[in-house]
Formats: sequence, C-alpha cells, structure tokens
Amino acid sequence: MSDKVYLKCSAKARDTRYGQIVNIGVKADDLIAFATQHKNARGYVNLTLSQRREPGQYGDTHSVTLDTYEPKAKSDATGFADDMEAAAQAITADDIPF
Repeated sequence: MSDKVYLKCSAKARDTRYGQIVNIGVKADDLIAFATQHKNARGYVNLTLSQRREPGQYGDTHSVTLDTYEPKAKSDATGFADDMEAAAQAITADDIPF
C-alpha cells in the first residue's frame, strides 16, 4: 500500500441548523500545483475527505488525501464465460444436497 498524499489545507466540521458541514480552506496556488501534479489520465483529481481521530493543532477535524484507487481492468466476456463453465463442471451429483 502506498503512502497517503495529503492536500495542505484546513478542514473543519461545523454544526449548523441544517446538519454538519465541513469547511475546507486551501491556498489557491497550492491547490493548482497539487491538481496539476496529481491529475489522472482523464484530467481529474480524486480526493478523499476523512475524519481525524483527534482534532489537529489548529482545530482541523478532517484531512484531505489523494484518492489513488484504480479499478482493475475489466476481463473480457470470454474469460468470464470460461470461469462460469469451469465452475459448473466442478459441481457433481454428490455436491447437490437433495
């Protein structure tokens, strides 16, 4: 597992009459540099907002990290069919409980 990449920002939860909201403050130049450096092939920067275990030095209740999740490549339809056929062949009459 890779190390987390944190966005340098302030993220604080606040209760309002409409429920809890999280205010995020980040310096524009830092945000632009972070986005330019970490954008994916489609030009997006995926971020994760996580609640901290304890508030930080300046009262931050949440942290913002780069979401580095990449889904596995889709298998082709023939690979799926082959897997299903192998599973069906593995079942015998002794495996059926009735």
